[in-house]
Amino acid sequence: MSILPLFFLGYLGFTSVRQNLQMDIYEQNFNQVSVLAHEIQDAIATVESSLNFTKPITARALTGDEETPRQLILETLLQKEPALKELKVYDSNFSSIAHLRRQAGVQPDSAASGPEHTFSAEPPLPAEPLLSPETPLAAESSAAISDLYLSPEGQPEIRLTVAIQDPVDGKLLGYLQGTIDLTTMISRYFNFHLDEGKYVFLVDRSGTLIGQTDPALPGHQEALRQAPAVQSFMAGEAFSTGSDYKNYAGAHVIGAFAAMDTPNWGVFMEQPAHEANKPIFELALRLIMIAILIMALVMIISISFGLKVVHPIENLESQVRQIIRTGDLESHIPIESWDEIGRLVKSFNQLLNSLDEKNENLKNEKKLLTTVVDGVDAGMVLLNSETKILWWNAKFAQWFGQELANLPCEQVIAGQGTEGILLENGRTISVFLQGERRHFRQMYYELSPDNLENASYLLLLDDVTQEVEMEARMIETDKMAAIGLLASGVAHEINNPLAVVAAYSEDLLDRLNEEDSTPSKEEIKLGFKTVLEQIVRCKQITAQLLGFARKRDSGSDLIDIGIASAQTLGLLEHKARQKHLHMHFQGEDSLFALGNENEWQQVVLNLVTNALDASAEEGSIELRSYREGPKIQFIIQDYGEGIPQDHLKKVFDPFFTTKSLGQGTGLGLYVSYGIIAKMHGEMILESTEGQGTKVTISLPFHEAGEQSP
Repeated sequence: MSILPLFFLGYLGFTSVRQNLQMDIYEQNFNQVSVLAHEIQDAIATVESSLNFTKPITARALTGDEETPRQLILETLLQKEPALKELKVYDSNFSSIAHLRRQAGVQPDSAASGPEHTFSAEPPLPAEPLLSPETPLAAESSAAISDLYLSPEGQPEIRLTVAIQDPVDGKLLGYLQGTIDLTTMISRYFNFHLDEGKYVFLVDRSGTLIGQTDPALPGHQEALRQAPAVQSFMAGEAFSTGSDYKNYAGAHVIGAFAAMDTPNWGVFMEQPAHEANKPIFELALRLIMIAILIMALVMIISISFGLKVVHPIENLESQVRQIIRTGDLESHIPIESWDEIGRLVKSFNQLLNSLDEKNENLKNEKKLLTTVVDGVDAGMVLLNSETKILWWNAKFAQWFGQELANLPCEQVIAGQGTEGILLENGRTISVFLQGERRHFRQMYYELSPDNLENASYLLLLDDVTQEVEMEARMIETDKMAAIGLLASGVAHEINNPLAVVAAYSEDLLDRLNEEDSTPSKEEIKLGFKTVLEQIVRCKQITAQLLGFARKRDSGSDLIDIGIASAQTLGLLEHKARQKHLHMHFQGEDSLFALGNENEWQQVVLNLVTNALDASAEEGSIELRSYREGPKIQFIIQDYGEGIPQDHLKKVFDPFFTTKSLGQGTGLGLYVSYGIIAKMHGEMILESTEGQGTKVTISLPFHEAGEQSP
């Protein structure tokens, strides 16, 4: 890893050097092409200066009638300027006066043989002068340069025309026109030394090739025009310091160009990218070789030091593996040296001593925990996310068996109320174990997901069989006490219809015994009908009492609060009539709650009985039941004597009563509170002494037909 920063720094350095080299290549190419453009432009300017220098001195000789001086002047100009191919003299009306042409096939001594120049197959321009008397001359030079054209021999040429003026009065005497052979002029400048792969070419603003050093260029005139550098020049740009693009042959090149002012041409220089970047590649190769040498040196050093360091570490590793395999934390690794490895071995031996002590502590704590868990009189079981059993304690195994691994908990604890066993904490479930019904209160706790057993829940089962049975006996005792208190009133309620039956029976019997007043058939039917109605009334009263006293299943079901409450109030009507009390019950329909109907009736009976006992004669008792959101509200309100404030905290205690001996057991409110708790409801008692008592019961509402959890 230590060599990576070195390579990173080397890469940054190489990138910087490569960028600098590329900038140097661009600058060098641009400097060369700029110098070449200035030299060609200066050559044309030199020819123009020669023509302009000649005319004021020999103006009259050039336009005069004597042929010899004129011929001498023209020959001198041709010898002086190797690029001039021919000279012509015109009068002021642009009529030819003289014409001198360099001998064909004779090259000036100063003109070196240059590269061959070939042009596109455009029709050659006419050989006539390109300047007419109407053609204006440049004000600053008194000269005009024609457009590029091809000679009959196919050579590129331009014509430079200057006006011949009288040096005394400035009168226009005629024109001197020189034809410049561009091949001869350009060749002398294209002959300088070029780097490997470089080539130079010259084009005008239309993209026409004028000169080049690459013999393959003339055959690619159209492809040359499509080059990005040529396109930029044709678009009017003056120069390009350098850019990468594909040339006419599709090869990547680095190109630069510079434009000339007069004439308006561009000089281009291109070099293959691989040739231009050769210094960069050579630098990269050297850097790679240096890097390889460094890596080899580092590897040699690492191996030499590694052999010295790794061997003790391997010995330490083998000793550690031996300890892990045997689990013997009391063993120690021998110290072979007192260097860093020796100090590491010493520290590791100290760690082994510490681990050995902690291991012993953990074993002791595990034994203690096992003793506690097995000694707790509750079943404990670990469940995964699918409520399958992972672990269980001895108590749970005593109840449900030993082979429980990976079994669903609901399948193992098969009993009443075990469906969805993790839905509610504190729930009591009933299970048959060895032919005996047992009751368990279950509690569950969610566990963190990072435990070793992958357990999701801890389930605790507490055996509350005795508690449930005691509670059932107390409820039954309270119910029997209530039935005993109702018995006298029920007997009185039955006496009334029995008296009617006796009266009608005695009257009919007397009349049947008397011959004079024998009852008619209709009277006998009416008497029997009345007797039957009173008997049905007695049967209804006894049926209500027997229905309340009958022992029913302790399970839960959906009960209609209104109907069950109305049935219970029927048992207390006689007691209310005895005290001339008015009971008003207003209830909404279809108020379903989950519970035991018999137990709910016992709650209503206890609370209404207390209200009747606490109310004065001619009083009233109001009962209401209605739905409020997800809850059912059941309210019993009396306006009797109320409960003293010092007794309010004790009213739900078992066997606490303010009634006289024989009038109450003190279990009514205690049992009612327990029943409401089993139904997952709440009961609130509010009372003011001398003003009355209000009991509010709140129960969860269930839709009709909804399954119980």
